[in-house]
Amino acid sequence: MSRRKLSPVRARASILVWTAFLLIGSCQHCPAQSTEQLPDFYGYEVVAEYAHDPYAFTQGLQFDNICERTGGGSACKEVFWESTGMYGESTMRAVQVADGRVLAKTPMASQWFGEGATRLGDKLYQITWLSGAGFIYSVPDLKQVGTFTTPLNDGWGLTTDGNLLVASDGSEQLFWLDPANGFKIVRQMRVMDGSKPVFALNELEFIGGEVWANVWQTNCIARICPETGKVKGWLLMHGLRQSLQDRNLASNGMDVLNGIAWDHHRQRLFITGKYWPRIFEVVPVPVNATDDALAKRQSCFVRK
Repeated sequence: MSRRKLSPVRARASILVWTAFLLIGSCQHCPAQSTEQLPDFYGYEVVAEYAHDPYAFTQGLQFDNICERTGGGSACKEVFWESTGMYGESTMRAVQVADGRVLAKTPMASQWFGEGATRLGDKLYQITWLSGAGFIYSVPDLKQVGTFTTPLNDGWGLTTDGNLLVASDGSEQLFWLDPANGFKIVRQMRVMDGSKPVFALNELEFIGGEVWANVWQTNCIARICPETGKVKGWLLMHGLRQSLQDRNLASNGMDVLNGIAWDHHRQRLFITGKYWPRIFEVVPVPVNATDDALAKRQSCFVRK
């Protein structure tokens, strides 16, 4: 899989192809898929790199535009909402996309291990590891304005379809939670690639009508049909972490791939990991189901 930065001309061409793919995919319902049918496979091209705090144990990542009124109109900033983990180090933060500067940060009490987070309406929701507890923050100042409890015993990833929260708990299940109804589970779905369950679903993002999920301890991102739970495709991100190590940028002992953010206005996909010193803007590139792709696919299945 290519890891080099593209020329401006080739980058624009790749983005146009990717944008067309998303537009076509968003207009289609998930097709029926037999257990023998292979999912699609994708490599990646790196379009750009952005600075990232190498001491951030990234658990949740979401792109957003924050616009504030000024005397002459409004000023907007591109930010990542980032939830970080580890006991005594967990935070909810706003990070400027352009330079990685932390614009706002709210530390969590030491008994909490931050996990996935997402914005829904004018609030940010954050869940916690080994717990059903969650926290609510105001936008954009990240003041904690409330707490909530889910029926889940463990919190891993969190995203939204625009109406409900979608959570993972480290299993092969996705859960749709209703904030307007006590965060009750209104829907639950098992994620399968053919006849195989996909365990360890971690950080989540809703992209083009699909749920995209990091699979913990792998270089794999699953494209999941929210109607059926079937894996439509795999993004094989192998080599991305190694590219940082090859440039001696792994100053804080980088951990696993974890962090997906989507700019739906400009069709940009951002990828990072725990303790990674960079956030990558990438374009997925379709690849054939070669022996190499099939072997990488096998690495996407984590034992329960």
